[in-house]
Amino acid sequence: MDSKELKIEDKSISRDTKSIFSDTGNEIIQLNNVKKYFYSISRGVIKAVDDLSLSVNEKEIFGIVGKSGAGKTTVSKIIGGLIPFKEGEFKLRIGDEWINMKEDGSSGRIRAAPYIGILHQEYSLYPNKTVLENLTESIGLKLPLDIAKKKASDVLEAVGFDNNTVEELLIKTPESLSEGERHTVALAQVLIKEPNIVILDEPRGTKEIANAIRKSRQYLDETFIIITHDSDFVVDACDRSCFLLEGKIIEIGPPEEIKNRMISREIEEIKKESMKVYDSIHQEQTSIDTTERQDSGY
Repeated sequence: MDSKELKIEDKSISRDTKSIFSDTGNEIIQLNNVKKYFYSISRGVIKAVDDLSLSVNEKEIFGIVGKSGAGKTTVSKIIGGLIPFKEGEFKLRIGDEWINMKEDGSSGRIRAAPYIGILHQEYSLYPNKTVLENLTESIGLKLPLDIAKKKASDVLEAVGFDNNTVEELLIKTPESLSEGERHTVALAQVLIKEPNIVILDEPRGTKEIANAIRKSRQYLDETFIIITHDSDFVVDACDRSCFLLEGKIIEIGPPEEIKNRMISREIEEIKKESMKVYDSIHQEQTSIDTTERQDSGY
């Protein structure tokens, strides 16, 4: 069986599936007026996150979209509990308990860590280990073989692999899979630990991955935070999203509206740059004309 036969099925998940989750759970993430500044010798104070406020509900797929340098990575690290922040408030709910993520001890970020899963942009699978090994012992899950196979099979089906091919997939190595399949296995590697909240940093922006995210939410009831520059992917995958620019949220709303807002903003920027070029050329031409008139005795 070659990698083409392991194709992730998408027939059971369509964009209409998102309507099932229009009534998501209660708030699970609350950020209020969060600030995170850095200092650079060359650039001075960098406002990576500037007075940011947002909330995310249980079982919601929420997208944070913006260009490079918008502050997306810093926001994802704050939500993931990877870096501290000085100003504002960030609370994350585990069951009925609200965790103060400003605290770095056992009652704060350390307390929340086991409930947060992160798939980094540069994810890594052991190329010479099987998919089963990558999903279990490679990440510290020591389980009897039959339980390991069952748990791995369940999570692979949850992200969209056909149940008729999962058994064969378990004994394959990542290097024998397509890039899309490897990325989906990497998502399964995060989900198998059963986190409450999953953060995806610049996931591969394909329909295949969007389907995997939505299907896994359907089966596992996860809350997803998607960090991306790709507004089309946000439309395919997310329930709601926000447009981040220079550390500030410009707008929060339906993904299609956020995409349109980003396009409008880009058009405005292009017009501004065009006007700057026009003004520069006009001023240069005016200067040349003035010099020529002076040289001609006018």
